[in-house]
Amino acid sequence: MTKMMGLLASALIVSAPGALVATSATAGEQEDAVIAKVVEAYGGDQLTNARSLRFQVESKSAFPGQGYTSDYVEFTPLKQDAQFDLANERASIEAWSSNYNFAFHTRTVSVDDDIVTINYNTGNYQPAASPDYYTAFGPMIRSTDTLLAYELANRADTAEYQGEQPYLGRPHDLVTFEIPNSPPLTLYVDAESGWISKMSRETGFGPLSYQYSNHAKTNGVGYGRDFEFFVGEDANIVSLTQTLAVNTVRPSTFRIERGIDEEPARVDTSEMTVDEIADGVHLAGTGNAYTMFVDAGDHIIGVGGYAGLSDRFDAYKETTGSDKPLRYQVVTHHHTDHLGGMADALALGATFVTPANAVDNVNTAAGEDISEDRLMIIDGSLTLGPVEVYDIATNHAESYALAYVPEGGVAFQADHYNSLYEDAPSSAGLSAVKLKEVIDGLGVDVSTLLSAHGRAPISWAAFEAAVAAYNPDPCPSGRAICS
Repeated sequence: MTKMMGLLASALIVSAPGALVATSATAGEQEDAVIAKVVEAYGGDQLTNARSLRFQVESKSAFPGQGYTSDYVEFTPLKQDAQFDLANERASIEAWSSNYNFAFHTRTVSVDDDIVTINYNTGNYQPAASPDYYTAFGPMIRSTDTLLAYELANRADTAEYQGEQPYLGRPHDLVTFEIPNSPPLTLYVDAESGWISKMSRETGFGPLSYQYSNHAKTNGVGYGRDFEFFVGEDANIVSLTQTLAVNTVRPSTFRIERGIDEEPARVDTSEMTVDEIADGVHLAGTGNAYTMFVDAGDHIIGVGGYAGLSDRFDAYKETTGSDKPLRYQVVTHHHTDHLGGMADALALGATFVTPANAVDNVNTAAGEDISEDRLMIIDGSLTLGPVEVYDIATNHAESYALAYVPEGGVAFQADHYNSLYEDAPSSAGLSAVKLKEVIDGLGVDVSTLLSAHGRAPISWAAFEAAVAAYNPDPCPSGRAICS
């Protein structure tokens, strides 16, 4: 909310249920009063003078649109150990999760003047994707009401009072404030106790809601023992347990352990590229979004539907000099992140080739129901000129379209394996193991494997070696968070 909107909201007096209600205090006094109430609730000097805070959290996380089936969402166990050195504005957040589909174990940590991410599954580290404090550690700050109270006290000059509103049957004061690299945060502060019950913010993903409850104190510092996070109306994280320790974080936390090496050089994906993989087969994309385009004579077949499909198709045509239409767009599976380009495919006139269980999500992503004459349901397998498409099942999705070009021995897949490095294979997870089992069962002769999430093709021999080295232990590091 802008400053003008905030002033207008404070000036209005309305009586409708749930509406904001202004108070008679002046603007500066309103913010100061709410901030003082929050700081007092969370420990006063015990909070503002804390040198460090450590939160250990066990949660269940869900990713709507990313389940094994298109009918419901699986919840994944998630453990986090978040250590904040408040005095020196540095942090370490270790996270571990393991389920039917994947296992990961990482730690993003401030080391000297850098922030790095350690991958304990692979035994290496890399510069963090978000190299500054508030971007790298902002998600945990926003998920923890104690840290929000601490930031509010330190950023009081950005606070704007938004009035009073009932929440969960109790009066709450609403106040917005800002932290770096985030849209403004709106806090719902219990008017009597000063506890933060909720925080909301608007992002490109839509409205996000953070809810805190079951408040308690440790060493005089308050925190919510229960936490829920919603993306729109969908539950995304629900906490099971959460504990707080005050002034226990050690300097040794902020280092890289022995035996952890810097990862190999990654393939550059910073700019749009169009690479020829085999005769008539190209891979186009940038970042983590790639599409395989196959020349089928008088038309083009696309495989891989991430957002930005039109941009990739334009780059393909410019590079190859092709003016052929996109006649078919193969939909790999029902996960919504892989359907961001469906509206583009519809506008380009493509016919959709898709597993049956992805049709509803394709229609939603395209913005309208696809007509029957532009919809091909894969029944076991089908052939589109030079491309064979197989409906397979792996641990990643119950129904999945694997595209294979026999002439070049090229297979395209998404989410099962991603080759990241210039001169070294990436490690394989369980999904890669299952993918190899299925491809072996099909009896097709794959020489090159492509990914929707990476530019680098990988030879089948290198893929086999990565799968052979797969470690099924969900806690190979033996660290406390997962042992």
